[in-house]
Amino acid sequence: MKKQVRWKCERCGDGLLAPSKPRRDDVRRYCLPCSSETGKLVERIAPALEQHRARRVEISRQKKKVERQREKARAEKKMNTPREIAKRKYSQVGEYGMPIKKETERLWKMLAKMPSTLPGARDAIRRVSTWDAPKVSLFEKGWSVDQKNPNRVFISPGAAGTAYYDHTIKVKPCVAWATLAHEIVHRAGYSGHDRDFYMALKWLAETRFRMIIDFSKITRYGYEVDWVISGQIADAVRKTFEKIEEAAS
Repeated sequence: MKKQVRWKCERCGDGLLAPSKPRRDDVRRYCLPCSSETGKLVERIAPALEQHRARRVEISRQKKKVERQREKARAEKKMNTPREIAKRKYSQVGEYGMPIKKETERLWKMLAKMPSTLPGARDAIRRVSTWDAPKVSLFEKGWSVDQKNPNRVFISPGAAGTAYYDHTIKVKPCVAWATLAHEIVHRAGYSGHDRDFYMALKWLAETRFRMIIDFSKITRYGYEVDWVISGQIADAVRKTFEKIEEAAS
């Protein structure tokens, strides 16, 4: 026998026992006297079922609320990891002032106009004119955080099907820019760290910031030249990207 519940007419209060799920054409669903008086079918309700349904709706609402809170907590936790904090600092115009993606595209276009008199420039111009600007990977393949120092991240300007160049960017805009420019010059076809490479990098920095970089104290070419460049462009980088940041705000 199916479970019986009390069905009650809200108009007159008359009630009776009927299955919890009566058929639509079951006369017990309707209060016949009230239906006869009003000329319309007057349905009975089952208070116990209404209360049960209300409890289920409330439980479902609470579950959804808890799940939203959990999702929000997970999102906040993810956004506050060293990886995400570092990505926001370096991929947007903000505290450190360099929009990496836009700067990458800008430098790539500039290399297409480098003087052909520079060693290796003809091949570099041909490559830059043929290839799209390298994409700066902000995720698994090209962006990771140094676990010992969350303020250091690795950036990889690279394109699909090509090698990635991993380099550390520290928390200084001038070093960040010099590292980005360093890798972009590599992508243009300068593979080593010889004089030809650093003359191209020097030209790119001088052209970007409209200044002269002094190489008079350089006795040998290698990574230490990057520090010479980043040191001399520090003020120019700060002023350049402060203007961009002010315009963005």
